[in-house]
Amino acid sequence: MRKDFGVYLHVPFCLSKCPYCDFCSFPGLSEETRAQYVGALIREIGERDFPPLTATSVFFGGGTPTLLSVPQFDALFSMIDARFGLACDAEITFEMNPATADREKLRALHALGFNRVSIGCQSFSDDELRALGRAHDAEEIFTAYEDALAAGFDNVNLDLMYGIPRQTTGSFGKTLETVISMAPEHVSAYGLILEEGTPFFSRQKELALPGDDAEADMYALASSMLRDAGYRHYEISNYARPGRECRHNLLYWRQGEYAAYGLSASSHVAGVRKTNTRDLSRYLSDPVRATAEETVIKDAEYEYIMLRLRLTEGIDEEDFRRRFGHGFRERYADKLAPWFARGVLVSDGDRTALSDEGLYLNSALLRELLP
Repeated sequence: MRKDFGVYLHVPFCLSKCPYCDFCSFPGLSEETRAQYVGALIREIGERDFPPLTATSVFFGGGTPTLLSVPQFDALFSMIDARFGLACDAEITFEMNPATADREKLRALHALGFNRVSIGCQSFSDDELRALGRAHDAEEIFTAYEDALAAGFDNVNLDLMYGIPRQTTGSFGKTLETVISMAPEHVSAYGLILEEGTPFFSRQKELALPGDDAEADMYALASSMLRDAGYRHYEISNYARPGRECRHNLLYWRQGEYAAYGLSASSHVAGVRKTNTRDLSRYLSDPVRATAEETVIKDAEYEYIMLRLRLTEGIDEEDFRRRFGHGFRERYADKLAPWFARGVLVSDGDRTALSDEGLYLNSALLRELLP
């Protein structure tokens, strides 16, 4: 049986730093520094000690990977293929900001072997995009989507955000209507999180953010509208046409193994998570030894619960017992009982999962289950 194995590359270039963003990314890097970074990535891919497993998924994330040139994409893609080899049906994704790629470039990336694109839309309201500090408007999203389709991509994700300053349930509904009319294969919808250290965090009192009840309503609206449009709500924030679930992200949530390269990238191999430095100078000087943190996953049971309850497939009792020597519902019976009574947790034979309401309350339940 084939073992799924993923490869992630972090590209920290961006046009501008959004005021809510806590990801490791830098605007305004020179062409020389970008070239040095690509060279460091190539060296890290070639020399880091990861198992030589065939890659079943590859994901270029950021930052804004589409700020790479086509030759840089080609060099990185070729290095990954040489180092791991690519499964014939590998899912190969890149993220893009709508303002950073045209039809010609997208055609070139499709020709290289990329077969999935994730477009960072966030909203189809220009007012909301300005409030988020995005470097594009709604019209550019439409153009990017049309260009992706024309370039040959038949697996496109549109990334949305709710809880945006001055956003209402009505305006979010209009964004959802627009997305449904475009009919992408996959939709992601994430709530805005105020990360410490970001401009939004320090200015949160003046942001006119929707309240908790409004955010909950937006979450419920996304779930109901997308489900009615034929999308399967398969993970807390992700919806897909049947068979179009993001295989790379499923690998994370199912505790699969993956190699990760670049600044701040985290790998998971043989029960060990390694995370690279966020220090650009350190990484450029020695990318092969740029690990900043190495963690042996000691509480594999809680991590399994935490990740599997993100998925609507939930926890399979037989699999849980095989891994940990006892049943999930048996081990946590007292803590789970109130959640079953409220309908937050549901069971279907040997499977336990969160209901639609429960997915939104995921964090509260996990706090109850903390060891």
